Amino acid sequence: MNNEKLSPQQVQNILTEGKPVLFLDVRDVEKYEAGSLHVEGRETHNIAYVAMRDNDKEALDRIDRLPQDVQIITVCTTGNKAGKAAQLLRERGRNAVSLEGGMTAWNECVESKK
Repeated sequence: MNNEKLSPQQVQNILTEGKPVLFLDVRDVEKYEAGSLHVEGRETHNIAYVAMRDNDKEALDRIDRLPQDVQIITVCTTGNKAGKAAQLLRERGRNAVSLEGGMTAWNECVESKK
């Protein structure tokens, strides 16, 4: 298993097993609040990747408040920003991986199981 990315199926397995995870949506606030792409039934936090990348003080403070003992799964629309954000989180001592293919892949996976 790639330790930097998880496939939608791997994430579903983690959720089925009841392992604690924290979803972190790294899209811009406007896209996040539009709400069309979320992991249904799961609390999701939002810290924009751009704010992380630019060392925005508020974003860094919020990162520092994230738990260190929980698997963080970063998500975005297609997985690109999520991968970069997960790397930044790992550099700050968090156990972070990205959802491979983003919410687009997640939704396709969920739909294929219906």
